[in-house]
Amino acid sequence: MHQSLLIDEILSHIIQFVATDGQRDLKRLENTNGLARLARTCRCFMECALDTLWRTQHSLSPLIMCLPRGTWEIHSSNILYLTRPPAESEWARFDMYSRRVKSFSYPKQTKMIRLHEDALPLLFAERPPQSLFPSLSSLDFSILSCNSSNFTLIRDFLSPKLTNLAFTLPRKMCPQVICGVLEDLPRKATRLENLTISSFFPLTPFELNISAHGLPDLRRLAVSSSIRISAQSVLNIASLRNVQELVLNLHPNFDVDVLRDRANNSTFLALQRLSLTAYDLPQCTTIISLISSPQLEDVSVSYDVQAQSSVITSFLSAIGTSIRSISLRHNMRTNTVADTPFVFYPSTFIPLFACRNLRTIQLYNLGTLNLDDEFIIAAAKAWSKLEDIRLCSLPWSSIIPSISLNALTALTQYCPQLTRVHLSLDAREIPELPIGDLSMAGAQFLEVLNIRDSVIGHTELVAQFLRATIPNMKTLYVEAHPELRDKWMEVKAYYDLLSVVHMQNGS
Repeated sequence: MHQSLLIDEILSHIIQFVATDGQRDLKRLENTNGLARLARTCRCFMECALDTLWRTQHSLSPLIMCLPRGTWEIHSSNILYLTRPPAESEWARFDMYSRRVKSFSYPKQTKMIRLHEDALPLLFAERPPQSLFPSLSSLDFSILSCNSSNFTLIRDFLSPKLTNLAFTLPRKMCPQVICGVLEDLPRKATRLENLTISSFFPLTPFELNISAHGLPDLRRLAVSSSIRISAQSVLNIASLRNVQELVLNLHPNFDVDVLRDRANNSTFLALQRLSLTAYDLPQCTTIISLISSPQLEDVSVSYDVQAQSSVITSFLSAIGTSIRSISLRHNMRTNTVADTPFVFYPSTFIPLFACRNLRTIQLYNLGTLNLDDEFIIAAAKAWSKLEDIRLCSLPWSSIIPSISLNALTALTQYCPQLTRVHLSLDAREIPELPIGDLSMAGAQFLEVLNIRDSVIGHTELVAQFLRATIPNMKTLYVEAHPELRDKWMEVKAYYDLLSVVHMQNGS
């Protein structure tokens, strides 16, 4: 054997290469057979290969099947049952592998033999999870169980070694039991960095209260949009110095006054990414106003109550200038309207011009975006690093936008990293074709154009213009009635023909 294979770091790299060979899903270890063969090759390879093979698990079934055959059996529908708790002498093989497990995570192994819910209490009857999985640092408990009767077993997994925790709240569960688990988090999982709380069903009867005391290392908190969280919980989280990512749901009775009354200048000091699902936009503005971090880069907001122009401007004025990505979406309702007072002019979005590092802007279903070329040109000059722009009025908006094909010229000229454009425009007037290599220098990455329900006149002239301004367009999306869609498909067909001719000419 070559001496280099006796160096742990080199051997680890080789084994990791074998583990990911041909990998399609980076979250799931697929080349398990190769690792198992490597582990059987020689003792020098065995430990490192087994560590890699068992490090991340997507089910408890493989470990259960390491117990003696008399302790488990497989019934119909590939369901694995634990027939009795293992005796003290029957744990050796299980322990050999379970001590290597560092993570139980998604995706679930859907094709694997499924473990029956009753197996968990039997498995942990004699030995607690911490003794079975001494190296565990990342746990998605829904991998193990989503049953109400097993929910409290989460408490037995909590330890200072746990840095990542995710769980799903069962449909039928006493609020006191859930609160008890949440109270245990800062007491037992003191080094927790990432916490995700999900739910399959809306939990309307009560609010979750999350105490931040005892979680100094928390960096990410994600709470499902179906779960109500209290305003006091938000304040508790805001006081943590290391929180970088926050995903929250703000329900209709969320008490924003609590935030206004008790907020100070030391809240959300490190926040970089914020995602809110809210009842109305002013709730989000209040949360944004709490952020002291100069590093806020990504804000994604969806809200139910349609907001007027002044409300949107207030929100955009509050997000600061460090933003790289902004997504603002109104969740359409039966009473959503596209007319006044929900017609938005360029002045509504002027605060965004101060965000010089903006890479992504997405505005969906706010009402009618009555924008013009002057706005798009100013935006292109302000956002020279822009990669993705999506400005989408409500589908039934009747106003033809004042954005012409000149806007595309400005975007390709001033935003060289642009990859996607999604907006409605008026393509009935054809500007003069770009001169020289103006477009070629600035539109190399723009491949996706969604023109929604843009009106159009002469299809061949539009195709020639697009070929000159967007030479590498791969996809053209249309969201319109069949007649209009057919005209734009003619544009795409002629555009492709021009591309072929260009390639054949070699110029």
